[in-house]
Amino acid sequence: MNNTLLYWGVLISAALSPALAFAQKSAFTAEGERVYLYENGSWSTDPDQTFSELLEMELQQERGSDSSDERCTLIFGLHNGFAVGLKEVAADLQFLDRDNFYIQTRRVTFKNPRAGKIRFAEVQMKLEQGCDGYASFDVVDVPTCRMDDGTKIENCFSSFAIKGNT
Repeated sequence: MNNTLLYWGVLISAALSPALAFAQKSAFTAEGERVYLYENGSWSTDPDQTFSELLEMELQQERGSDSSDERCTLIFGLHNGFAVGLKEVAADLQFLDRDNFYIQTRRVTFKNPRAGKIRFAEVQMKLEQGCDGYASFDVVDVPTCRMDDGTKIENCFSSFAIKGNT
């Protein structure tokens, strides 16, 4: 009975702590740099890589258009802190003006965000003042979150974080 309690205690504490990736083996590149193969199939030059179990999205760049003063392109980066590669992650973003009034909703879709890596995607909007036409954004839903094999991950929204929101 005590062994059963200890077993469940280890499982629960492992589930609550950040996922640690353990290198199974290492190799050298043609340039002589050591790389490590992790349990999830990813390679890294970091021998002590950890995974945060978060999907962290950050606005990387805003670009206006030379052909239209109303066009604004936003480029987002998504850091996959999961210990598994993903096939697709889509997030619905709600854009607000300086008075926190709703302007519009756009979906940004990230294709193939690998474990521990950053993937980029863009959103285009037409705003009267171009990129100055919005003040902030919020993630209101994550309708798509699938692993490489197509398995849907339930409740990705609770694992989603925004870094450096304006």
